Amino acid sequence: MNDLSAHMRTVLRLACMFYACCLLLWAFVPSFQAQAAGLLLGSVASLVNAQLLMAKINQISKMAVENTGKRVSIGFVSRASTSLIAVMISLKFPQFDLVCTIIGLFFVQMATLLMGIFSYFKK
Repeated sequence: MNDLSAHMRTVLRLACMFYACCLLLWAFVPSFQAQAAGLLLGSVASLVNAQLLMAKINQISKMAVENTGKRVSIGFVSRASTSLIAVMISLKFPQFDLVCTIIGLFFVQMATLLMGIFSYFKK
């Protein structure tokens, strides 16, 4: 469980750097404001989904250790709803680009993949 928290801290740091880049792009390149806002919206939803998944994993591991026998879901509906809300916001408001919002929804997965690749070659 300690590795999971460390992993999420690293993802959070990467997300903050990505958010800063998106905000700089939004501020200094007016022609890409919708794309930067869409990437920002999608990546925020992706980070929220990762936090929800981490909470569910911690809950499931705690129940497995205690051996309560209760069934616990992995929380797919809440994570899918978060992604759907981001897409609906992108559709409703023209300030957000839909394609960039969908690309941003995969931010945590891509950050995790890159972290795995870098750690593999580092060893």
